[in-house]
Amino acid sequence: MKDKVKKLVSNMKSKVKKYTKFIDKKNKFNMMEVVCLMIITTIFGMFVGGVLMYRKGALNLGIKKELNEFVATYNEILNDYYKDVSEEGLLEAGISGMVNYLGDPYSVYMDEEASTAFLEKVMGEYVGIGTEIAEYQDGHIELQNVNEDGPAYKAGLRDKDILKKVNDEDIKDKTLTEISNIVKGKEGTKVKITVLRDEKELTFEVKRENIDITSVTSKLIEYNNSKVGLIVIDIFAANTSKQFEKELKALEKQKIDSLIIDVRSNSGGYLTAVTDIISLFLKKGDVIYQLKTKDKIEKITDKTDTKRDYPVAVLVNGGSASASEVLTASLMEQYGAKIVGTLTYGKGKVQRTQELSNGASIKYTFQEWLTPKGNSIDGKGIDPEYVVEFKASDTENEYDSQEQKALDLLTNKEDDTNEKESN
Repeated sequence: MKDKVKKLVSNMKSKVKKYTKFIDKKNKFNMMEVVCLMIITTIFGMFVGGVLMYRKGALNLGIKKELNEFVATYNEILNDYYKDVSEEGLLEAGISGMVNYLGDPYSVYMDEEASTAFLEKVMGEYVGIGTEIAEYQDGHIELQNVNEDGPAYKAGLRDKDILKKVNDEDIKDKTLTEISNIVKGKEGTKVKITVLRDEKELTFEVKRENIDITSVTSKLIEYNNSKVGLIVIDIFAANTSKQFEKELKALEKQKIDSLIIDVRSNSGGYLTAVTDIISLFLKKGDVIYQLKTKDKIEKITDKTDTKRDYPVAVLVNGGSASASEVLTASLMEQYGAKIVGTLTYGKGKVQRTQELSNGASIKYTFQEWLTPKGNSIDGKGIDPEYVVEFKASDTENEYDSQEQKALDLLTNKEDDTNEKESN
């Protein structure tokens, strides 16, 4: 390699000499300028040679033999397999295979489409027009939940409009995902939406905006001469804690006496989001939960000066998982919250997401979380203090059985010693 570099530098010097002779005749460069040019050229040649040697060495330094075999296998298949093979597909299969080898249901490889959908969900925002679409059995596609604060509603679109075209393109044979991808785009750009309303075809031009996904809703319940706040959390997205605090303060302005937090069928989300929510209730210094990484255990404590002291109940079921269980366990052990519902999912692991250059991502487990008192709920779940099954007839009532139980407990209508009740 050194000989090649010397030869490269020698050739470049020779070329510079020829060039300097030419420019000297034309422009009358002095000898000092020529010498400077030669020195610069020599340094440049040494630099190029060094880069070449570095790059060659980098191919082997710090790389395990097994990884070299992986690369060799990739090249063999790519070059010699009897059929054409997609480079991207082959790499995706390799990465997916590594993640699948872990045998962990929470460690997964997500392609670009799945990764985008996942990130939108946990980030709590996306760029679009602020409406959902649903497909019916007869094939027609309808707009639903058109956000009154969103660009679609402002442009004139309404719930139950039947979607016909996007940017003048018929969407009849497209999937919901394909349609959604066409509707979404860069913030500030426009999209044409054609719908059928009252047998008339209407076209609207809608400007794409950054849309916040609502993950928290609330209402005030006046029950048994008490004011009870109800907050429902659908997912713990990046913006959920801000939405929760806003709804909580709005309820407190109405002088609530107690609070119900509903995390039924909430599959979890960001640990930071649930940490911020729990910190609104506990005292500074209280342990919120613990994180176990191999042989190390770290206690996560409340670092805020905010706290509450009114009664709280948490509604849970078999779909309450991960961050929902963190909130449930922490408020149960540290705040004395009453837990109502059925056995939770039992996910005591924490995942990290790594985005890849091709738009895909991997999500893998890197920690376990424990309750403030150091208990693991992984594979076990949290057994509510008050076990109450959801009934089919509950949909016909103002409050379902689990809400009813929580309301009775918080307003002292029922003796709270009736533990493990099933009805």
